[in-house]
Amino acid sequence: MVKTGNEKSEILKLLLENREASFSIRKIALLRKINYKSAYQAVLLLKSRGIISMDRYGNTLNCSVSNNFDSLVFSAEDERRKSLLKNKSLGVVYSRLKALNFPFIALLFGSYAKKKQNKYSDIDLLLITNNLSEIEQEIKLLPSNLHLTAITYQEFIQMAKSREFSVVSEALKKNIILMGIEEYYRLLKNAGRAAD
Repeated sequence: MVKTGNEKSEILKLLLENREASFSIRKIALLRKINYKSAYQAVLLLKSRGIISMDRYGNTLNCSVSNNFDSLVFSAEDERRKSLLKNKSLGVVYSRLKALNFPFIALLFGSYAKKKQNKYSDIDLLLITNNLSEIEQEIKLLPSNLHLTAITYQEFIQMAKSREFSVVSEALKKNIILMGIEEYYRLLKNAGRAAD
């Protein structure tokens, strides 16, 4: 059972982990082990803040996450990151990235973001920065099972706007933001993906 007061965060984490999906309030309540009334009230609050959108299908309200940024989104994304960093391999990568002295966004995607990794899985990381040469120097110092893709902010925006399959389209579906939470949401808004 979820602690009282954590409903908004738990619902938001569920929706962030499943960006492509929408859930009825009943399904959210069951998945997060929250009573229906608390789930309903939390969903209405999230909707009023513009964090989630709701569509009516018959008598059912289906909820999905929007890409609008808010302190609740920051908090939920931070909790997701902290949960992920309990994995020692990812902790090493995170520490290395945290030491870099220039702006960038780091998105973990693939099997680790889907929580379906095994001991042979690569760590798929998308870095968005305008300092590509500096990133390439730092890559050499990271673990060998790291599959890193580095692109510029402009390339990210172009690929995010495109409906073609790309590393960005894959990372947008299911990711965990390691670095640059606020910047990531700003970029999504600039790419016109806020309503998706």
